[in-house]
Amino acid sequence: MIDSIFSVSEITKLIKLTLEQSPDLNSVWVKGEISNLTYHSSGHIYLSLKDNNSLISAAFFKYANKKLNFRLEEGMNVIAFGGVNVFEKRGTYQFIIADIRLEGIGELLKKIEQLKNKLLEQGIFDPSRKRKIPYLPRRIGIVTSPTGAAIRDIIKVAMRRYPNIEIVIAPAIVQGSEAPQSIVRGIEELNDPAHEIDVIIAGRGGGSFEDLMAFNEEEVVMAFYNSRVPIISAVGHQVDHPLSDDSADYAAPTPSAAAEIAVPMKEELADYIDRLFLQISYGPEYLLREYKSKLKGIDELRMFRNPMEIIHNKELILADFEYKIAVSMKEIINQFRNRLLFLPDITALFRNILKDKLHRLNLAFNSVVNLSPVTILNKGYSISLDENGNAIKSIDSVNKGDIVNVIISDGMFYTTVNNTKKGAGLGSEK
Repeated sequence: MIDSIFSVSEITKLIKLTLEQSPDLNSVWVKGEISNLTYHSSGHIYLSLKDNNSLISAAFFKYANKKLNFRLEEGMNVIAFGGVNVFEKRGTYQFIIADIRLEGIGELLKKIEQLKNKLLEQGIFDPSRKRKIPYLPRRIGIVTSPTGAAIRDIIKVAMRRYPNIEIVIAPAIVQGSEAPQSIVRGIEELNDPAHEIDVIIAGRGGGSFEDLMAFNEEEVVMAFYNSRVPIISAVGHQVDHPLSDDSADYAAPTPSAAAEIAVPMKEELADYIDRLFLQISYGPEYLLREYKSKLKGIDELRMFRNPMEIIHNKELILADFEYKIAVSMKEIINQFRNRLLFLPDITALFRNILKDKLHRLNLAFNSVVNLSPVTILNKGYSISLDENGNAIKSIDSVNKGDIVNVIISDGMFYTTVNNTKKGAGLGSEK
């Protein structure tokens, strides 16, 4: 028996819905070798990913491949991040790529994920332990390369926002094998109380995934976590989210943004101070004027010029209440009086009820009297009883020679049945 029949469109939509909503087929990394590579004039990249047993078509659209910093080639081993999509018109599926990297990066990603899970369990990324950035730091510390773009951006933004700010630089190597130890040393140095640093900015001006690996190393992440001074992570790469962002007190998308977060605008502060000064200077004077105006208004009130006016005013209020109470009580009394006037004559009402009940009683009595056997006997009827005292209702119950007791209105007598005849009584059939 056929339970249901799908059209081609319906079954294709069902397949599309199933595949695209599956968590196992979306937001996943796929490892494979590039084949059938095509750089389209539209900017899209079409390719296939294959291994020894299977092949899957893939598309790397223009909006997603803008940040690709190397050229894909046939036979290149890569890992691609994305999800499965179904093209309904052709009934085919393909892998839509959001990011693509060389295969060697896969091991690094696995290492980062393992470290992230470990530190999560230790509470290193707990948001509740993060501190607020000081509102007005006097001296900021910077841990970054002294020759990179990051240091220039931070200094430029900081000096523009607050020229009086003091900046202490702890030069560090920010990529390569020596970078982790160099960054840790810089953070620890700026944590020395002797430097009197109020906030630290540590990071670099973006770069490839491999360039940012130093900020995913456990010793660097822990240096951010253990910093006594509030610290801002400013790695400058939003796609590859380094673990230092999670352990820092604040994560900035770029070094310039970190400087804007750490350093307030001097002009804004000056304006705020001016507003406070005006409030302090003119606030009390304004309050005095306001209170004087209120006191003057009170003093000009008639009742305060003559205290007896207060008593007179209260007397008027009391008299008004008395009048309202009197009127209200009078209305209530009138209402009850009117209700009494409209009450019916109880004696007459009771007399009518009694008369009706007596009439009903008489009717009932007459009905009982009329139905009484005595009344019927007085009309000339009699009642015949057999020897056992039972009423004789049928001629069939009487035989010749039976003694019958006959009851009449003024007595009774006995008689013997000499003869019977059926059908001769009242109401018999003719």
